[in-house]
Amino acid sequence: MSGFELSARERFGEPNRRLSTAKEMRFGTHGSVSVNVETGDYYDFEVEQGGKLAEIEVVPAANAPRLVVQKYDYIAESGELAYQVVRYMPKTFRQRRPDGSGGWKWNLDDVPLVPYRLPDIRSATDVVIVEGEKDADALADLGICATTKPMGSGSWPDELTPHFEGKRVWIVPDNDDVGRKTADRTAAALGSVAASVTVADLCAGMRAKADVSDWLAANDADGLMPALRSFEPRLRVVASGFSANDMRAVEPRQWLYGKHLIRGYVSATVSPGGVGKTTLELIEAIALATARPLLGVPVRERVRVWHYNLEDPRDELMRRVWAICEHFAIPPVELEGWLFLDSGRDCKMIVAEPVNGIVVPAVAAEQVVEQMQRWDIGVLQVDPLVKAHWAEENDNKQIDAVLDVFADIAKRCGAAIDLVHHTRKPPSGFVATAGDINTARGAGALAGAVRSARTITPMSEKESEAFDIDPSRRGWYIRVDDAKGNMSAPSSDAVWCERHTVELSQGDYVGVLAPWSPPDPFEGLGVDGARRALTLIGDGLDDGQRYTWTQRSAGRWAGRVLIEMGISDGAAKSIIRAWQQSGVLFSGEYKNPVRRRSDEGLFVDFDKMPGANNA
Repeated sequence: MSGFELSARERFGEPNRRLSTAKEMRFGTHGSVSVNVETGDYYDFEVEQGGKLAEIEVVPAANAPRLVVQKYDYIAESGELAYQVVRYMPKTFRQRRPDGSGGWKWNLDDVPLVPYRLPDIRSATDVVIVEGEKDADALADLGICATTKPMGSGSWPDELTPHFEGKRVWIVPDNDDVGRKTADRTAAALGSVAASVTVADLCAGMRAKADVSDWLAANDADGLMPALRSFEPRLRVVASGFSANDMRAVEPRQWLYGKHLIRGYVSATVSPGGVGKTTLELIEAIALATARPLLGVPVRERVRVWHYNLEDPRDELMRRVWAICEHFAIPPVELEGWLFLDSGRDCKMIVAEPVNGIVVPAVAAEQVVEQMQRWDIGVLQVDPLVKAHWAEENDNKQIDAVLDVFADIAKRCGAAIDLVHHTRKPPSGFVATAGDINTARGAGALAGAVRSARTITPMSEKESEAFDIDPSRRGWYIRVDDAKGNMSAPSSDAVWCERHTVELSQGDYVGVLAPWSPPDPFEGLGVDGARRALTLIGDGLDDGQRYTWTQRSAGRWAGRVLIEMGISDGAAKSIIRAWQQSGVLFSGEYKNPVRRRSDEGLFVDFDKMPGANNA
């Protein structure tokens, strides 16, 4: 008698023997109470309530004989009994084989191993591998070809593998680490012969050690195969030969927005807080939804965009969209059917979660796919990434698994996904470098997993000085830089934006971003002015000393020549830097007549002068 049977008798009394079966005990005159003796689940049909019984530990008396609960026959290819697994109570197993004289030998020495229910496997296309003969029989009762191996968990015997050649195989582990490791070893062994192998962690999230029988007790049996098919098969590692025809048949990449968003791939936008990342994302969403290059970035195709903001409420998103439409003179009706806005405050969107240390897709991942396919959404913006999963942010393996979930969504939907991610908290005195993906907080797996990445940074002190921007207003300017372009040529040109304020008709003031170009330091100088300045620099100072790069030698800094010509200090720095990079100005050694020793000074390459050789 099992522990659940004892618990049932203790709670409900003696069972109704007429209505009870080996797997189900019924109590009451009409059997109104049902108890599953294998799982402990019970239900009272009269009060319409149920639950789960505690299992009473069965302690046999000293020297008491073990009770045989079940015998499982393993049939050889010849159709004869190969061996038998005997299950006892308390729960133990032993294997035995016929001795040829009507008796048994309690070992499997020299007996070829076969999978359980081999005759079913030979005629089936789809096979489910479970842990234990009891579960295999339970699935067989539902008309599903199911099997297991003898001798419990552990390594998969190689001699079982040929029986699965060409089969579609699903492996369902019990809900524990041992079960998952056994499933992984089984999948690795069958990958070379099976048509496909899928590890279906069906019982994840259930009680510890839950198995497929527990799943069936809690779910509709008709949903078992659809549930198994929802898991992705493991790909077999094979060497694929090159084909010139296959190469010529490759479709061009489907860029949607500049060189940042591409159909079927995941991109990332890395930004510190408070610089306008959400506003930027919404402007780009509207640009894509209306096919307008609002920030000067090419929009290759009008697409439906889903902006899922996991921080701000939906009414705040509506205010920002309203302000953007006002600033860029876009009729809001144009966005209907093309722009989708949702807030994590109304419904969280957790697409990945750790289960027993392994990050797996959460229920929301499939819901996202369903919605994107239903509405033909071409771009999904997730802001911020950290609130779209429950993985450990500093664990590379877990973050890589999260990004795999997003990559799968992008591939299945043929869409581009932009993940907005925060920069790490900087140490005192740290200044973020524009275009540096390594400023992203958390694990470095993000940089390796996305196909394109960019950074958003505010204008630095040096930049405001170079552009002659009032230091008190430099926070109104941001720059967007390529941080990783696996599929495009690197770009050294930042996209600059300036903040503006829009007053809505209901009285709110909302910030927007608009394109902005840094002033041209050469503006007002012209070719003749540049040639004159370079000539003066090349001639050197009146005392015979030559000009230098650095402002530390204030009297000899080459920028002085430009400042005396009316050029601003910031522009002068930029011009000298540009001439240094082009090579028209270069440093060389000369005899300094004032210091009476060798020194470094600036010289001019007159062949590279503006206007030289009709350039």
